[in-house]
Amino acid sequence: MTKEKSRGIDDVKEIFARMEKLASVPFVQKYVDSPPIAENRLALLFFFLCEEGMDRERAKTLCVTTGLVQLGLDTHESVRIRYEDTLVDERNRQLSVLAGDYYSAHYYHLLAEAGEVEAIRVLAEAIQSINEAKMKLYLSEKEDRLSSDGYIDLRKHIDTALYTAIVAHFAGSSESRRFWTSLFHETAAVECMIGAWEQLQWEENAPFGFTRLLLKIPGTTIGHVLSFVETKAMELMAVCEQLVRGFHSAEKQKLQDWIALFYGHRWNRLKRVIEEM
Repeated sequence: MTKEKSRGIDDVKEIFARMEKLASVPFVQKYVDSPPIAENRLALLFFFLCEEGMDRERAKTLCVTTGLVQLGLDTHESVRIRYEDTLVDERNRQLSVLAGDYYSAHYYHLLAEAGEVEAIRVLAEAIQSINEAKMKLYLSEKEDRLSSDGYIDLRKHIDTALYTAIVAHFAGSSESRRFWTSLFHETAAVECMIGAWEQLQWEENAPFGFTRLLLKIPGTTIGHVLSFVETKAMELMAVCEQLVRGFHSAEKQKLQDWIALFYGHRWNRLKRVIEEM
């Protein structure tokens, strides 16, 4: 790996390290199962901001704060509607809500301190849009009027609205805006499919989200769902690779290296296990 490529990956790792330090709150670590950092989306955001000529330190600040907002939203989303009627469960629910509030609010202080007033507005509007999409997703699922494509479209918006809002604000051209928005959407869809496959294959929890939606179809088995998810993931991954191949810029090789690094292990494991089924 060249020095420049290594620098890009090192910058991304520094963003993750900053986030982990800021998110290391003792009561959260002790009582709350915090969701993982959105590593892929933050790496892509950093590459986009660098592609637009932004100073690397400023880009890191925007990535860290956006990541904290995402962590807060994901923490809130992990709060179950129903808990056991025990003191421990009630405490965990309350602390999960407080942890989400802490992460989401912390970005405001960091951006204000950095003088990024416009970024505060951009992220606040994106948060509103995400919450509206979450309510639509919840109601559509509850009323059994959600197709698989409809689910993926809503999930893509929920998972990428923070990043595409930053793209829309900082992109220097319509071509750049279209490319990066599409890349965020398609990689998020790949993550959704691989996550659904991993949840069915290895987790002991009951199916939820996309897999639960598919299993509601009469006659559908887990085998059918795994096959569907594999096919869909391969289609979406091909779209991502085609997008990056058509991208002509200094960040192209970094994008290819990152996508290979981030998805390679999970993707190969998915294909290997399915071949053995």
